[in-house]
Amino acid sequence: MKVLMLLALVLATRAEESSPEVQCKSVMEEAGLSRGFPINVAHRLHSLTLEDLRYYFDPEAPEDNTIPTVNFNLTKNAQRVLPNTPLFGFDSDFATQAMKHLDQVLRNMDKPNFGITNYSVLEQIAHVTHMAELWNSAKKYYEMLEEKAPSDELCGCVNDMDENGVLSELELLALKIKYPGLTSGRPEVPYGQPKGLAPLKEAYDLNAGRADPKVARSRRSIRRDDLRVQRDFIPIREGGLKPIIRPDAKAYEISYTLAFGKEIESLRPAEFERHLRNFDFSGDEDDLLVRAVEELQDGDQGLAKHLDGEEGWESWREGFKRMDDNGNFEFAMFIYCKLHHTD
Repeated sequence: MKVLMLLALVLATRAEESSPEVQCKSVMEEAGLSRGFPINVAHRLHSLTLEDLRYYFDPEAPEDNTIPTVNFNLTKNAQRVLPNTPLFGFDSDFATQAMKHLDQVLRNMDKPNFGITNYSVLEQIAHVTHMAELWNSAKKYYEMLEEKAPSDELCGCVNDMDENGVLSELELLALKIKYPGLTSGRPEVPYGQPKGLAPLKEAYDLNAGRADPKVARSRRSIRRDDLRVQRDFIPIREGGLKPIIRPDAKAYEISYTLAFGKEIESLRPAEFERHLRNFDFSGDEDDLLVRAVEELQDGDQGLAKHLDGEEGWESWREGFKRMDDNGNFEFAMFIYCKLHHTD
């Protein structure tokens, strides 16, 4: 009997080692893709338009491109993640991409459900300019991949967004863009009222009268302990930013935590990542928000430093400059595989 049990254990271990997930992890690591790959890619995807895709990467990129992005429309229950990066409708009378991006923000500046919640017009302009710089930095790697293409095996792993975590990270990012501070785990964070729900008071009363907020807080604490999401992360060295925890944080801290390259290992326990990949982002948005508050706490408090003066810009500027270039390489790999290795 002991021999049979031992044999079963060995066979189970070998099956796990030969699973597609384990194989892809090894293939991606050998290609220089880090554990931070899904976050790096999701960050660079979230405001991409088809015009940007064609300008920075492939002029022939199709509308049916299977490259997901976050919907600029923040209306309640609007589809948060779009399956294809869409045409935005840039004003072709402008000659430069910079003017097209400026127009993209300013012609929507009076719309309350557009872009990023709680961002001022100036912050949205700074944000889209920053994204353009990231895409431009990724372009050089994309051109290198065109000269020396990655293998079909590697692109198969890169394109498997459910397995590698890109899709769940993008879904989480879409929630944070729409409801900044939602996953902070801190009821006192004044991040504003989620659209369509009852006003937030001291607690995250996202149940809109359906449950006792104190009970909800108790359940959230249990979830956080179970997932061992730490409240005090160690500082990141080069290639990343400090997590949005301390009220005196000084960094480019927009409505989602930014962490890049291998430094992601300092920020998130593996249990949280596994839970995130299995989290159900579908269903009515009111119910989703309740579940997200309870189950996806990661300490992200939302925008910590507004761009309202020179001091604010210094924080944003230094954060921009500390971005890890490895994330641009990983994004270029993702875009290349999506455009050249369709299933």
